[in-house]
Amino acid sequence: MRVDEMPLLRSFQRFLRGQHAGLSVEAVLIFPILIWGYFGMFVLFDGYRSMAANVRASYTISDLLSRETDYITPNYMNGMNDVLDILTQSPNPTVLRVSVIKYNADTNKHDLEWSYSTAGSGSAAAITDATLAELMPHVPNMANPGVAIVVETYVAFIPFINITLQPFYFESIVVTRPRFASQLKWADA
Repeated sequence: MRVDEMPLLRSFQRFLRGQHAGLSVEAVLIFPILIWGYFGMFVLFDGYRSMAANVRASYTISDLLSRETDYITPNYMNGMNDVLDILTQSPNPTVLRVSVIKYNADTNKHDLEWSYSTAGSGSAAAITDATLAELMPHVPNMANPGVAIVVETYVAFIPFINITLQPFYFESIVVTRPRFASQLKWADA
């Protein structure tokens, strides 16, 4: 029996060669991928915009603090967090943590002068002597007695097409030294 005498095989070959409704099937298959890519690009660019705004805001706040000659208070820091909100234009929560570190050549280590966080508690809580080691990879070598202001900003990012269960934070760390005073001083009152 020859191949062209088999009706089932002949029908299958005709089906493979046929192009009727091929465009419709291809469109149904590719359309979800196109939609996913289209909205994915919006989410990606919005994420980069949010991250870049956070970095620029960190440098601005760090520069403002490095020029400060008066005492820093909790109200001042909360005001700086408001500045962070304005600079990032984020509708999501932001956190500002500022720490002042001093290098002591006699002991060959860094000492924490003070630290404040607008988050209160949690993962972005104020740095303590016990958690000072987490900042050390970001602090450059300093002269004796070197003082560094470490500004950390956290901006929550929630994409408009929320594919995660919880927001994640863009973090930026900027280290500067005081410009006009020998040290940035803290006062609780």
